Amino acid sequence: MRIRLYSLSLCLYAMVGFSQPSCFSADLSGTLLTAQSEPVLLDKSYKQEEKAIEHEAWQQATQAGKQDLLAGDLEGAKTWLKKAYEIAQRFGLNDSRVAVSQSNLGQLYKAQGNYLLAEKASRKSLELIRQNESKDNFGFAVELSNLAGILKDQGKYGEAKPLYEAAIAILSEMRGKDSVEVATVYDNLALLYQKQGDLKAAVDVQLKAIAVYEQELGADNPDLAIALGNLAESYRELNQSDKAEPLYERSLSIMRKTYGDRHPAVATALDNLAGLYVKEGKLKEAEDLQLKALETFRQTLGARHPDVAICLDNLADLYSRQGKSALALRKSEDAFAIAEKTLGKEHPLSVGIKHRLEDLKSQNASQ
Repeated sequence: MRIRLYSLSLCLYAMVGFSQPSCFSADLSGTLLTAQSEPVLLDKSYKQEEKAIEHEAWQQATQAGKQDLLAGDLEGAKTWLKKAYEIAQRFGLNDSRVAVSQSNLGQLYKAQGNYLLAEKASRKSLELIRQNESKDNFGFAVELSNLAGILKDQGKYGEAKPLYEAAIAILSEMRGKDSVEVATVYDNLALLYQKQGDLKAAVDVQLKAIAVYEQELGADNPDLAIALGNLAESYRELNQSDKAEPLYERSLSIMRKTYGDRHPAVATALDNLAGLYVKEGKLKEAEDLQLKALETFRQTLGARHPDVAICLDNLADLYSRQGKSALALRKSEDAFAIAEKTLGKEHPLSVGIKHRLEDLKSQNASQ
């Protein structure tokens, strides 16, 4: 089963005297962080009106890219975010909007599975921030965490960990050790520990992050729900279902209270709880949850979104376990078609789904 583990977003703002956020994440929405620095001065030849028009165009392109990415339209997101980057360059290569646009492109390339480009864009953003501000700047810490996430997804754990730790050190100094921002990076660091198989370290860090979220954000915050779901996955991997199940259920309850029944976050929580049921052998209960999740994903994100592909792949696994090989094969074929169309053949999700598809084809051929 494919359990979705979500990094909580750390986002950059452009420091140009405007108040609107300029960044996004491909993950569920998380904490927006605002860099605390002086505005980058623009060329004085620009008239104030021209600056405002250019900024508005840049902001609109950025937001359009965000919407397309969340909808699973990666080609549309690419078009808009490249346009935003081109507009940002008109303000000068050292303008902070260039750094933000580079960061956003990095997140797009990460979603596409093009980690080489993602890492390059994030490192460029980091260098621009370093040149224009300082190495102990808030925005610098944000991009350190973003780059760490890209490295983590490539399996470069040794490179990612010190970046997370550096981000934590900077944010602890600026916001306090028990701040939400620090807790956010801790939760992302825990995902690295999970990938490394160090589940005890993951649990220790996740409990610390959850304590901060509950204290600072309250018991019904959706970011807390994400962290609870990630902790539940650690316990699931540790075969501690008695601890995992109430956490999955609490995460689902918070998501429903926040968003209602028809929301992708709720569908994700349903699908993840189903993964626990599969591990426990509760296949009928798991199927009911997964079918609800699939319906919700299709209604809210559209029939061709990558999350639909993940849910279909999970159903293929479930039906295979139930001995329904023909049905499993159909779900796997549908999953791969969506992943290939939206993410490309080389994306890790597409590759993983293809492996299951090939196994199912072999099983059906031998029957």
